[in-house]
Amino acid sequence: MLFLIIGAALLVYCFVVFITPEKGWTIIEANSTENDSYDFVFQYYLGAEGGDTRAENRTVTALYNQSAEKVSRLFDEIRDFDGIVSIHTINGSPNTELEIDEVLYEVFSVFSRYNSRYLYAAPIYSRYENLFYCADDSMLSDFDPIINGEIREEYKNTSRYANDPAMIDLKLLGDNKIKLFVSDEYLSYAEKEGITNFIGLCWLKNAFEIDYIADTMIRNGFTHGTISSAGGFIRNFDTGSEYYALNVFDDTDEGIFLAASMNYRGERSIVSMRSFPINDSERRRYYVLQNGEIRTVYLDIFDGLPKSSVNTLISYSEEKSCGEVLLEIMDIYISDIFDQSKLSALTDKDIFSVYCVNNTVMYNDDGLTFSGLYKDNNKEYTLNMF
Repeated sequence: MLFLIIGAALLVYCFVVFITPEKGWTIIEANSTENDSYDFVFQYYLGAEGGDTRAENRTVTALYNQSAEKVSRLFDEIRDFDGIVSIHTINGSPNTELEIDEVLYEVFSVFSRYNSRYLYAAPIYSRYENLFYCADDSMLSDFDPIINGEIREEYKNTSRYANDPAMIDLKLLGDNKIKLFVSDEYLSYAEKEGITNFIGLCWLKNAFEIDYIADTMIRNGFTHGTISSAGGFIRNFDTGSEYYALNVFDDTDEGIFLAASMNYRGERSIVSMRSFPINDSERRRYYVLQNGEIRTVYLDIFDGLPKSSVNTLISYSEEKSCGEVLLEIMDIYISDIFDQSKLSALTDKDIFSVYCVNNTVMYNDDGLTFSGLYKDNNKEYTLNMF
């Protein structure tokens, strides 16, 4: 039996289409508007362990709503909530010790373990993301560092603060206590530039949200599901024997092609990063200029410029979370130069990858299989291990 993850065509709204729906697969719907579930597709196999499927559906749905609401509030960069210290709360309390929820503390700990300072790119991204809501190219100049030198210099100046621990640093104090240190110099700069978001998850948020939702399901004994999100993140926590297929797209001079489908089974955390959109529903993450150039969400923390070292990169792990996989591959993908050797080195950390180059689907997991390799009279994709 096979699931096809069409990844809203790897939007990734990644719809999982089951060939025989009577077996128990169902879409779990969130019935609360106080979460980010509009970005998620959650499917669960009801009755895999026997028992009352209606009761199981109610329990899984309730857990989904509770976990989605909790994590969306913790990660909120715009609002405060009674009894909750959100990212917005932290940004409004620099140089103040705060006790936060253990979920948020663990996310910050992951960034610390991976020595990633992408949290501090928030002030750049909060300005840049307006680009994706522009009605036409004439509106880009206030946000696009590629076409506006002043904006490029502004992002570069802000990135100097973001990359300097002497200017800003999130201190992990233990016992779920933190302090967002911000220097007087940076506070003065922030006031002048209108910066209020010192830290934020930005486009990475969905990866950490579905990690929490999936982990909550597993902790409560529900291990027959898969959740995917816009932005290219999938948490498969199905311990059953079903096979899944994930579409691998490639952007070429001749257009966008479905190069192949990668097939897998069992628990996976998958991160897919693309330099091009698949359809119009990805407007919040891509902007296509009239001349064909594309702006993506992938900003380089060191200069604030959007970069993609390769058109498509899919990386996955059986052991690590989506957030962990993402932080491992970001510097490889968001770069001027693609370094295949860095991907190869990640196999020692149980992270394997797939990417496309020169009509070839490259992969480094000898247990991975593919189907549906593209072929017509003018173009043909092949497979190659690296």
